[in-house]
Amino acid sequence: MTPYYSKPPQAGLLAHFRSLADASALPLMLYDIPGRSGVPVETETLVRLAEHPRIVAVKDAKGDFKGTGWVRARTDLAFYSGEDVLTLPLLSLGAVGVVSVPGHVAGPQIGRMIQAFDDGDPGTSRELHLQLLPVLTGFFRTQGVLLAKAALRVAGLPGGPVRLPLVDATAEETARLVQDCADTGIDLARLHPSAAAATA
Repeated sequence: MTPYYSKPPQAGLLAHFRSLADASALPLMLYDIPGRSGVPVETETLVRLAEHPRIVAVKDAKGDFKGTGWVRARTDLAFYSGEDVLTLPLLSLGAVGVVSVPGHVAGPQIGRMIQAFDDGDPGTSRELHLQLLPVLTGFFRTQGVLLAKAALRVAGLPGGPVRLPLVDATAEETARLVQDCADTGIDLARLHPSAAAATA
């Protein structure tokens, strides 16, 4: 992830990511999320980083479709959507998937949307995207991790509490998320077999 708070220049990002890739035996996915870090990884920086053999992918939460297109045209970097509501348009630019918070509960539906696109059926993919909008946006009415953990608790799955300075979702926020999921066709209380048995 782009280092936050320090707001490094692009030369600093190049040095930072290259040093991480040099120190790792594993392939790296860069996380471009200027809304959290304060600094985007610019197009030319991504192109230069793609020259490193262990920098292989980008989790793109920037929403710069023109820049993403240029990077895709000039590199072999695999792009993953890092903002769920942008997954479908990023697929049209050659993205290969999504790193998803709502995927904790809507993974099969998101997978069908991506598969429909890959199968050459953009109409079905678009319909599935539109059906998913309540849950894709609902998870981000507040901090996504708060609602992800709340959703897991409702579903009877382990998630644990959040750590300070975050605090758990309120009852009202959780109820709204349950409704967002229901509007998408997901019954959180029956998502996991043990939860379904407990409520039967």
